[in-house]
Amino acid sequence: MPAGSRGDRQVFVYRFDFGGGEREVVSLLESDWAFRHGLRADGILGSVRAGANPDDLGPADVEENDVFVRLLSTVVQDNIGQSDFLRREARKQGAGYVYLIDGRTSNPGGRVPPEDILGAVEVKDGQGVAGSYRHNPRHRLLTAAGWFRLPDELESALQRRLRVRTAD
Repeated sequence: MPAGSRGDRQVFVYRFDFGGGEREVVSLLESDWAFRHGLRADGILGSVRAGANPDDLGPADVEENDVFVRLLSTVVQDNIGQSDFLRREARKQGAGYVYLIDGRTSNPGGRVPPEDILGAVEVKDGQGVAGSYRHNPRHRLLTAAGWFRLPDELESALQRRLRVRTAD
């Protein structure tokens, strides 16, 4: 069932029996897709804490799934080079690091909370250094500002990866 959206992202809640009783989990994959292809562990954002209202989830209601977080980090690492944002910022900055800020943050040009920084890419000579992306372990999938939001290029890559993996 759809769990509504916080920010601009819709998520879906599914109930599974993991052998020790039923639990609800959250995924980006729509119910038609999930029922046709199933859900793999890396397609689950996290599990919903007992007693939480799935229609109004807050940060304390969802225990993040490390398997999904690793998949997200891999997708960003593999596709950050196609990001228009990274190319623009690398050219402007010249050297150092470009930080990938979560799209849900209210003031990306000001003070950004650590949970809204996805990670960083090293920049040399106005270009991102291949393979230099480092995930920020303090980034959170869900905050009071809503679910994580990626730049369009990375969101498309994440959706493709999720669907390819579940369709296999």
